[in-house]
Amino acid sequence: MIEEFFTAVQTEPPQLTLVDHACLALLLVGVIYGVMKAYQKQSCLFAFKGLQVIQLLTLYGWYIWTRTPISESLPLYHCRMAMFALLLMPDEWLYKEYFAGIGVFGSIVALLYPVFDPFPWFHVTIFSFICGHVALLGSSLIYLQRRKALHLTKRHIVEITVILNLGILLVDILTGGDYGFLRQPPLVGNHGLFLNYLIMTLVFIVALCSVFKGLKFWRTLEEQRWSERVDEELG
Repeated sequence: MIEEFFTAVQTEPPQLTLVDHACLALLLVGVIYGVMKAYQKQSCLFAFKGLQVIQLLTLYGWYIWTRTPISESLPLYHCRMAMFALLLMPDEWLYKEYFAGIGVFGSIVALLYPVFDPFPWFHVTIFSFICGHVALLGSSLIYLQRRKALHLTKRHIVEITVILNLGILLVDILTGGDYGFLRQPPLVGNHGLFLNYLIMTLVFIVALCSVFKGLKFWRTLEEQRWSERVDEELG
């Protein structure tokens, strides 16, 4: 069992059943619901951050042990960058707000449409994928909910995404990797490296704008509920 968990022998990605997809969807809903109820509790944040640290140490320990090439082992996937950003960046940095948005969008997509590495179930990479995105989603939502105000604008999102994806594109060209899924984008298919870059950049811009618009709408509803509750108590 332990040998299979840490094996470096590739096989095929596990084929998920309808029940497996339903379990991941329920896990996603449970995390979102739980965080929205308990985001002010410090123990909730520590739990997600602790899980993230364990996940990253386990994954990169395995990368080092198996001498995984840099075409696969660099932390240049969007969600993985967000994992490090949520752990290491100061809370007041605008870039942390950006990566928290990626953490919300990317984790939801990853858990609804998982793309596993070609290893048997239940491998360290699969553990990392599921637990890593759960931890990222939780810590991202907590961080964004605790922010007194959201300062990221559409212009910020466009500028950061264009530059970030351009950097990832250059790394993919130099290493032959598929960071940012720019070589084999999920769902939309492969249209060549440069067109993939344009498509994925547009997808991230639209998705992040939608995430922050949704968060701001939720905050407005919460403020209205709070105002109505106060009026009822005073009235």
